[in-house]
Parts: sequence; structure tokens; C-alpha cells
Amino acid sequence: MNDVRPLDSPELTAALKGSRVVIVASRSRKGTPFAVPLWFVAHGDRIYTTTSASSWTVRNVVATSEVALLFGGEGGADASRLLVNGHARAGRGAPPYAVAARIAWRYYLQPEFAAVELRHARLWRLRLRYYLQSRAAYIAIAPEAAIKCRAP
Repeated sequence: MNDVRPLDSPELTAALKGSRVVIVASRSRKGTPFAVPLWFVAHGDRIYTTTSASSWTVRNVVATSEVALLFGGEGGADASRLLVNGHARAGRGAPPYAVAARIAWRYYLQPEFAAVELRHARLWRLRLRYYLQSRAAYIAIAPEAAIKCRAP
């Protein structure tokens, strides 16, 4: 992966802190585009997402490592976006422990999110069945360029 790291850019730092979801765009070996919203965390100089090992995103990253990430739009009225280009690699199984810990903290263990999880505890078994339908995978993305843009 390229060593250029816009993680040092203030725009990307703000997007990583202000967004809870990123749209990950990839393409197949034949060039067919695919985009999906995913949870993410930053760790070191990479952005990590998790998904199913059989997902189109993982298949596409294995075929061609170029990806684009779109941050912003979760707040509704704000049209500001950040488009990040980079290269990715897919890993089978769970992400590295430090990444998994960040995901757990960011999306499940913080008090406001833990309260929601506890209110829906009766659904955990159903969620577990859903997740166990396929094998886990993660995607490590090395961001290379970031461009500010606006939604139409």
C-alpha cells in the first residue's frame, strides 16, 4: 500500500471523528461499481471496516485494491462531504485485537450506545444468528488523497 497518509489532514481527522458510517465504493475486476455503507474505525495509518467474507466489497478489494470512501451526510442538512481515495486489502476473520476493541467501544460500549444495546438485548440471539451465516472479514484501507466536496 502507498505510504501517503492524509490521516494527518485536518479534514480527514474531522471526518473520522464526526462520522459513524462511511460509504465504501469498490469495483470488480470487470469494472462493475459497488458501494455500501459500513461502520469504521481509524487505527494507526489505516481505516478499518468489517463485513462478511463473501460480500461484494471483499470480493472487489481482492480483485482490485482501489477504493473510494465518502464521509458526511449523516447530519441531514449539511451538504459537506469528504471523498477519500486509497488502496485496501481484505483480511479473513476478525480484525486485529486493537481494531476490534475500537469497534466495540465506538459502536457498542459507550454509555449512549450501550443503553440502546441493553434495551434490545432480546434481539441479540437473532443478531448472532445473522452474523454467523457467513465468515467474518475486515478491510484495511490506506487513504492516499482527500478531496472536500458538496452533495448536490
